[in-house]
Amino acid sequence: MVDRPNSSSDNPRQDESGMNRRIAHRFPFVALAELVEIKTGDRMAAQTTQLSSTGCYTGALNPFAEDTAIRVRLSKDGKVFESAGRVLHVHAEFGMGIVFEDVAPDQQRILDAWVASCSSK
Repeated sequence: MVDRPNSSSDNPRQDESGMNRRIAHRFPFVALAELVEIKTGDRMAAQTTQLSSTGCYTGALNPFAEDTAIRVRLSKDGKVFESAGRVLHVHAEFGMGIVFEDVAPDQQRILDAWVASCSSK
C-alpha cells in the first residue's frame, strides 16, 4: 500500500512553484471500469485510459465530483481489480483521475502485474 498525504499542505505532488507533480508514472491502459459512489450507490460504467501504481484515469461525460468516495472495479483480459478509491481531479465532460485507497494485497498483485506489463512495452 502507498502512503498518501492527508492534507494539501504536505502534498508531495506540488512543488515550490505550485505545479502538480505525479507520485507515480501513468501508462496508457484500456480496461472496463465500474465505479460506484459509496454515499449514494450511483453506478457508472466507464473505460480507463491510463493506469499507475496508485490510480487511474477514466473517461466519463458526467464524472463524479472531486473527492467523492467510490468503489472501483477494473476488468481486462479476464482479470479483475477491485479497490476503494477517491476522485482526485475532474475534467468536466472528459473524465476523472482516481486514486486507489486501501488496496488489498491480492488486488495489489493484479495492479502491479498490469503496470509491469505496461512499462515493459
